[in-house]
This record gives sequence, C-alpha cells and structure tokens, in this order.
Amino acid sequence: MIIMQYSFTFPADYDMAIIERRIQDNGSKLDGFPGLLLKAFLFSRSDDALLGARENRYAPLYVWKNAESMTRFLQSPGFVRLTQDFGWPRIKTWQALRTPEIKEVRNKPFLAITQRPILPYSTLTELELNGQLCGWDVCQWQLLDITFLEPPRQGEDNYRVGYLAAEDNSL
Repeated sequence: MIIMQYSFTFPADYDMAIIERRIQDNGSKLDGFPGLLLKAFLFSRSDDALLGARENRYAPLYVWKNAESMTRFLQSPGFVRLTQDFGWPRIKTWQALRTPEIKEVRNKPFLAITQRPILPYSTLTELELNGQLCGWDVCQWQLLDITFLEPPRQGEDNYRVGYLAAEDNSL
C-alpha cells in the first residue's frame, strides 16, 4: 500500500470556510473510489487555538492499495480541478508499514503527523512504529507515524479531519 499526501498553505487572511465547504461538498465523492483504502480530508486554521496550528493549510492524506489506483486518481478530472484551483502540488509518498481498520479511525476529529529519520544501518525489522498509520520513505530514509486522535496533542503537526472517505464507508 502507498500513503500519499500533498498540501497547500494559504495566507493568514485566507477564508478557510472555502476549504471547509469544499470538503463538505466533495468528501463523499471519494467514497468507493477503486483502490482507495482511505482519504482523510485534512485542514488546519491559524486561528484554531485547540489545534495549535501556525498556518492555514489544506493537506489531504490518502492510502492507496497499489500504484495503479494512485495513478488513476492523479489522472482523474478531480485532480485536474484541484490543480486548477490551487496549483501544482509536490506529492509525498511512503510505503505503508501499518494501516488501521477504518472503524478504528472513523470518528476521530483530529490527526497528528510525525516524521523522523531512519538512522543509517538501522535494523529495519525493528523500527518502532508509533502510529495507527505508518510508512517509510526509503529514498530519504524517513519514518512516518500518523495517529487519529481526540483531542490533538500539543507540539505535533495536527490537523482537523473534515471528512474520512473510504473504500467501504458503511463500516
């Protein structure tokens, strides 16, 4: 499986209600997308004291079953529209090492992302996985830990989960 994320950072005075409306209007359109395990529609607001974010950001996170599914999405009209609205994103990817059951994360309103280096010559079979969703980028030797939670944890890269699309959203 492949974890994929891109993000858009907006000015401090950007009306984030536009992003929240976009999530409300479009979130369910990804339910049942072939090969998509889940998509967390993530956002942060610089004026959200509970979140502790410094920037206005839209940062969707995907878990794909395979490269073909991810490619199908990136070649879709929906992705074309996103690039027309917000620009051409830099897309980060990780090979998934651990994925959650949808029912574990379904109603969690927050998500925390932590990235840390994998030290040279580490015993790769003994890496400490701290999140419900974990992956690695073996090009940059980074480990990704993602935890769906409530409430957010101080000092972490926290986001609100505006919607969680899933392959089978009846769970």
